[in-house]
Amino acid sequence: MLVRHGQSTGNVDQPTHDHASIPLTALGEEQAKKLSARIDVRPDLIVASSFRRAQQTAEPLREKFPDVPVEIWPAEFTYLSPARCRGTRRTERLPWVKAYWQKQDPRYCDGAGAETFHDLVTRARLVLQRVEERPEERVMLFSHGQFISCLLDVARHPYATDGERMAIFRRLPELENTGLVYLLLPQHE
Repeated sequence: MLVRHGQSTGNVDQPTHDHASIPLTALGEEQAKKLSARIDVRPDLIVASSFRRAQQTAEPLREKFPDVPVEIWPAEFTYLSPARCRGTRRTERLPWVKAYWQKQDPRYCDGAGAETFHDLVTRARLVLQRVEERPEERVMLFSHGQFISCLLDVARHPYATDGERMAIFRRLPELENTGLVYLLLPQHE
């Protein structure tokens, strides 16, 4: 199962200082609690992105199932330079976001600490591989909208090039905060 983090301060246009430490809002914390209450099947493994908002979203489920192992995996995407974004609001970053995606260059890097689209696809493939290596387990991954969209796209279209994937990426549906989707992988014999 894949879960997008709850509403964060970045989602509601509050200034952010670095991508990794953006916290949940009060509504996001409530969304995380409601999500945990809805899940009645014990996962075998809880995985969270290294970013604070994903870990905060996983916390109520960790408390509900304290014996379930927890792992932190790199399951996020930072495509704008963190230094340039420090102290900015979502609306202030929109022109940079638009310019990044208009380049349609999977190897473009926006600056120090930023990743390329190719980096995102590579990481998504690695995460899918890690999940596939645990076919008997119910893995619950708390991550981010763009990362989850990429995971699903890579699983559905494993042979697409990075350029093909990037050309349609922004048109893929994104999960709402605390949206949940099941990832069904093919069984290997």
